[in-house]
Amino acid sequence: MSYQVLARKWRPQTFDAVVGQDAITRTLRNALASGRIAHAYLFAGPRGIGKTTTARLLARALLCPERTGPEPCGRCAVCREGQAGTLVDVIEIDGASNRGIEEIRTLRENVKYAPARGRYKVYIIDEVHQLTEAAFNALLKTLEEPPSHVVFILATTDPRDMPATVLSRVQRFDFRPIAPDALTATLERILREEAIPFEPGVLPVIVRAAEGSLRDALSLLDTAIAYGDGRLETATTAQLLGVSAPAAVGAFAAALLGRDTAAALETIDRAVREGDDLLALARDVVELLRRVLVLKAAPTAKLADLTPGEGNELRKLGEAATLDEILYLVRAFLEADTLMRESPHPRVELEIATVRATRRPAPQAIEDVLRRVDEAHALLRQQGAAAPASPQISVQASLLPPAEPLPPRAGGDARRREAPPPARPTAPSPSAPLVTAPAGVPAAAPPPDPELVVAWDRVVDEVMKTRPTLGAVLTQARPGAVEGGELTVVLTGNHFHREMLADTANRELLVQAVRRHVAGADRINVVVAGEGGGGVAEHPAVQAALAEFQGEVVAVRPRLPEGEGQ
Repeated sequence: MSYQVLARKWRPQTFDAVVGQDAITRTLRNALASGRIAHAYLFAGPRGIGKTTTARLLARALLCPERTGPEPCGRCAVCREGQAGTLVDVIEIDGASNRGIEEIRTLRENVKYAPARGRYKVYIIDEVHQLTEAAFNALLKTLEEPPSHVVFILATTDPRDMPATVLSRVQRFDFRPIAPDALTATLERILREEAIPFEPGVLPVIVRAAEGSLRDALSLLDTAIAYGDGRLETATTAQLLGVSAPAAVGAFAAALLGRDTAAALETIDRAVREGDDLLALARDVVELLRRVLVLKAAPTAKLADLTPGEGNELRKLGEAATLDEILYLVRAFLEADTLMRESPHPRVELEIATVRATRRPAPQAIEDVLRRVDEAHALLRQQGAAAPASPQISVQASLLPPAEPLPPRAGGDARRREAPPPARPTAPSPSAPLVTAPAGVPAAAPPPDPELVVAWDRVVDEVMKTRPTLGAVLTQARPGAVEGGELTVVLTGNHFHREMLADTANRELLVQAVRRHVAGADRINVVVAGEGGGGVAEHPAVQAALAEFQGEVVAVRPRLPEGEGQ
């Protein structure tokens, strides 16, 4: 007997055996049990996750004369013919090769005829989005009101290419990529049933390469078994797939966290010599660092795709760095992944990110930071930088500097000459130092009317309910005054906040809320604190602190009198 590939041998024969689509199979089973059968279904989702298999199971269940529940019996002649693919009342059509109007006209003529046996005639149209516009138009009426003995099951990997008129005539089910833990458990079960020896570390390698597709995972498994001569080993499978072995990725991450530049660069060089995909290496290290970040931030968290032993190893790995440092590394390699895709020299981009990551700024104790700020302040006073006394303010600056800018590239696009900065915090960091500006910095505006403050709080609460991101930005703003129907909004924040409020949709939402809650206001005027008349960020003391710590101003607020806010 000829060999049958794993993807065909282990194709599910019952709804219970379908992996990772529990909500869909439950709905179909309940519909079959209650007799609530729709005239047309649409199964949408990525490749290899069970759309066609589920369509065939549904067709067999509809035609099985011995069925007593939702599942086909699997023993009658109809079920055996369905398993063999010879059931005459199940017509499978490839939409990619039968996409014209003539094929659809033929289908419309054939649906009039009664099924050869049983109650239904089922049409399964795969890759239905490939049909032409004329073909879809020809199908519309039949799809909406087919004969009572006909059920259509449409399958597609891209429902966005289908006309809305078709989508409105079908019962839609969206299939999801299979979760890594479910995919791993399925592969492990199949390997044990097949009595194929394997190393536990080989399954994550195959699962990552399959990207949520069970069919792809089984095809890769077949290839890896043949490559390993009947045995699955982690190193040989990773070499076959052109990816770095998990041990190599872990060593790379350990070198990054431990600031070992030489070891990290050696990992990249070894990956190149062994023909590994550097993009895959960058993605793998981002994923590993993401897990380290989650477990560092929430030590008791349990990740579904990790065993307890793996979780403990990652927690131990994260002990070599602070939470801010791990954040810095994740951002650096997310940026490197983007640059590698665009650059003609992806290895160089990865090496630049590696050197930056291993030479990242060392975290500083807050006492040391404040001491150095006081020293810079005293030096400025000695140099006569201070002006006559005026009310003081506090400037909050981030400690961890942004990524260094990339050097100019010859002939490159001007937009590519600098690496994009990492995401700015939308709220002040509790660990950021307070830099007290000396006399001469403009004082904060007088406090607004209390009733206006209450009205503004209502505006922020309303916006927070409908658009939380914009609401968070508004917490960095305060109301000024209402003059001539215009509410002045004073914003104290970074460029991200200004961009959010400059967005047309966001401003319109804010204006509508202001009209409802602020008496006499029907429009807004956003003013950035410090603009005009000399800003806080331009003061010599603030500039000295920013230069000293390579930081940025993220918030400006009035300084509380001594003893308050403790």
